[in-house]
Amino acid sequence: MTAALLCCQAALAHAPVFDCYIEHDDWVKCEAGYTDGSSAEGRKIQVQDASNKLLLDARVDQDNSYRFQAPTGSYRVVFLGGDGHDTTIQSSDISR
Repeated sequence: MTAALLCCQAALAHAPVFDCYIEHDDWVKCEAGYTDGSSAEGRKIQVQDASNKLLLDARVDQDNSYRFQAPTGSYRVVFLGGDGHDTTIQSSDISR
């Protein structure tokens, strides 16, 4: 039982945290990191259209964020957090 609890605590200690929102200048800002406080600097963020076409391929800045001008139409933002920590946000879920 103790081993199972330790395993679960370790698994929860490094989960991705990812959110995107529209700023006052109509640019999208995404913030990325991990639940244990680890930096996401240098990790990839991709923006894809509805047909999975890659529109932007960038890296998280040293302040754990990335900004971009929203493309026309539906899109999704993918945080490639490494080690199975990929997270996707649909444009319909991004608000001010």
